[in-house]
Amino acid sequence: MIEKEREVLTRERLLGYFEEAFTPRDRWLLGMEIETMGVDAGTGARIPYNGRRASVRACLELYLERRGGDPVYEGENLIGLDGPWGTITLEPGGQVEWSSHPCRDLALLADALDAHLRVLNEAGEALGIRWLDVAVDPTTPIAEVPWMPKARYKILRRYLGERGRLAHRMMTQTTSIQCAFDFADPEDWRSKFRAAALLAPVAVALFANSPEADGKPTGYRSFRQAIWRETDPERCGLPAVVFTPGFGLDAWLDWVLGTPAIFLRRAKGLIPAGGVRFDKLMARTGCQAVGIDDWELHISAIFTEVRSYSYLEVRSADLQPATTMLAVPALWTGILYDQDNLAASADLCAGHATHDGWSEAMDSAARNGIEGTADAQPLRALGARAVSLAIAGLRRRPAHSGDPERAIEPLVALSERLKLPIDTA
Repeated sequence: MIEKEREVLTRERLLGYFEEAFTPRDRWLLGMEIETMGVDAGTGARIPYNGRRASVRACLELYLERRGGDPVYEGENLIGLDGPWGTITLEPGGQVEWSSHPCRDLALLADALDAHLRVLNEAGEALGIRWLDVAVDPTTPIAEVPWMPKARYKILRRYLGERGRLAHRMMTQTTSIQCAFDFADPEDWRSKFRAAALLAPVAVALFANSPEADGKPTGYRSFRQAIWRETDPERCGLPAVVFTPGFGLDAWLDWVLGTPAIFLRRAKGLIPAGGVRFDKLMARTGCQAVGIDDWELHISAIFTEVRSYSYLEVRSADLQPATTMLAVPALWTGILYDQDNLAASADLCAGHATHDGWSEAMDSAARNGIEGTADAQPLRALGARAVSLAIAGLRRRPAHSGDPERAIEPLVALSERLKLPIDTA
């Protein structure tokens, strides 16, 4: 069978990919993704893919039975679920990633999160699985972590393993909370991207929750963040262009186009792209041309602290205990969906608004958590101010956004745990 010729992509077409996502403020939604690692409740070993009990596949099957939806297969392997409650996908080491559907407000997101955690915990109890509430596996040696049977991870395992000392740890031993937000126009995109970027060290410090690995302390409050720093410097952290005065959608697109591609999607499935820059792949024609599905695959392998699809995704938070999970989207919603707070965040983080200053702040946040510094400013003080701004922003949200106090409670709980002097007025 002759493969159908693909659309030839151009830079203008890909700039349009983002411009087509511009969304009026009154239609802004938000979403979150949560990754969790399961261990055998009896032995403490990470759960394998297959098995009648205490396995990843058994968990997916029971979750599907209790919540409904559609199974997602790769060959004979059940690798995900798609339902009215969101989606579940598998990370390389068997981490179960739940992605919410976009929600109108934090109250609806909280309901969706509660429902997911309830069924996940019920499945865990029925199958003998204990879900870890830290962002790095604290005990399992990397050699003993099972790899999931997905073609994407076979390619990614080799590619990243050749480029980062801790890449395999990132793939199999880490979990996080990621949040997604809409943008209205190029200036709104730029303001949100920059605010999220500058606040990344603050978020790392506030949500640091991964101090151990291999059964001992690592010397880091967020070892997950330290792991990402040694995964692949070409696609992790943030590029220097983000901190230049003219940064915007055009500059971001050019950087992403210049980043090596890892995969291509073809009729028989994923194949390696050979590390060729995406803009070089765009010169191919005929059946070798790259299409929009290749583009979306490419940007899914951009692992910066902030990245852009048809929405902005912020990625700096370690997995949290259930009591403070909602604090992550609450913090970002209160800041990124409040015009005053976008400007205030830039002012708050002006001291580390260079690539070198930001990198030093990220290193300090990873190692010292809330006791770290950013340009000699205590992250404790910056974190308290950021949380206070978010609380004020949530209280200014429109009435349709649900009870603001419900969204604020996890931020208050987080602040009490960290002993932050926040302003809740």
